[in-house]
Amino acid sequence: MTELRKEKAIQIFSTQSVRKITKNNYVVMSQSSNREYIVRKLSNADIWTCECPDFTYRLTRKDDKHCKHIISVQILQNSINDENKIERIERPKICPKCYSTSIVKNGLRKVNNGIKRQRYACKQCSYKFVLGENGFSKVSSDPKIITESINLYMSGMSFRNISRHIQMTHDQVISHTAIYNWFKKYMGIIREHVDSIMPQTSDVWSLDEMMLNVKNTEKHGKGFYDWLWTIIDPHTRFVLATEVSKKREIIDAKNIIRKGKKTTSVKPNYVITDSLHSYEKAIRHELDARVTAHIKTKSLSDGFQNRPIERYHNEIREKLKARRGLGNDKSAEEFCEAYRVYHNFVRPHTGLPDNITPAQASGIDLDLGEDKIRELISQSTEQKNFATQLGKRIKKVSISNEGDCIKVIPNGWIDKSVWREINDILKLSEFSWLSNGKDSCWMKLLE
Repeated sequence: MTELRKEKAIQIFSTQSVRKITKNNYVVMSQSSNREYIVRKLSNADIWTCECPDFTYRLTRKDDKHCKHIISVQILQNSINDENKIERIERPKICPKCYSTSIVKNGLRKVNNGIKRQRYACKQCSYKFVLGENGFSKVSSDPKIITESINLYMSGMSFRNISRHIQMTHDQVISHTAIYNWFKKYMGIIREHVDSIMPQTSDVWSLDEMMLNVKNTEKHGKGFYDWLWTIIDPHTRFVLATEVSKKREIIDAKNIIRKGKKTTSVKPNYVITDSLHSYEKAIRHELDARVTAHIKTKSLSDGFQNRPIERYHNEIREKLKARRGLGNDKSAEEFCEAYRVYHNFVRPHTGLPDNITPAQASGIDLDLGEDKIRELISQSTEQKNFATQLGKRIKKVSISNEGDCIKVIPNGWIDKSVWREINDILKLSEFSWLSNGKDSCWMKLLE
């Protein structure tokens, strides 16, 4: 390719003389006449054709058969590919330090898999930052791979198998240790967020315990194991609390009941358990026996079983079967707490209407999409400041940090209903409306 042909191709591209018809068909305007040339690319090969005389001439006389029209189309394709590699972020573009909207683009940050993230610089405080997706701004890996790894782990796959799966499907080498760190970090963030939301549960508790196979733990009796205690609402299938202990004594039963009382404001009128003696004394001590009936399940031969909680425990047994147990006491506690969140908020429950989640059945609707873990991470890490609460309304205003105060200035005329919405949001953040003609704005003094 000669420099002259490349320069002419760039001129054609810069004057927007290239128009895309289909995926492999383009129209290019001639530079010397009003004629248009059709440029085509074969679907399964990097072979190009053009209707111009230069292409016909090169076809039989030159090794390089690309005319300037073909080169201009290739430049267009490369620019589109580069744009597609930039991570698309749908969130207010504001400075996280001073909340100013006066920011400019400041290069790109390359992350794994060729993805680029836009960097910004604040014109007021000179702070440089990356506006990535909530929860993933400082992570170099693709958020889709992170959430896929967590979903696979909660579905029963081991960390090493997940690592091999990612290498085969995404052609990326990620260690099993990195995947474990993702699981621990993000499930911890999600758990802290969802535990602050109180579910609307029924007045019936199902309480039971199951044995967990734990490899590196203190030996009890004939094996290495811990006990998992669980409280579940049989109507909504919402798991209220879990507790991992070494024994099945009264103090352990008391601990799980205390956890359950903190989770919901509805006190149980009925508590269903098996015939373990620890339950009777713990319930009498932690709950009011005058208003709480203790229902003991009978043997399997009598036909009465604590079915909802047994199903939940069978889910856990199924997930742990392929792993041959858990590593130690700490990993056992981490997994049980994480699976509680996964069961309540992520996994559709076939025993509920329309296969909704237990959280939805308990009146908690977080408006999660298909990738529920990704949505939960974004919601858990979203900054709760006035700028993010404005949402799309932020396009109607400009934010300026004056050092001693923050000003929110309307960008021209704002519809009355939108103005009221902005005013209500800013009032909650201690902003006041200062009416002064063209200089009217919302202001908040800084301490």
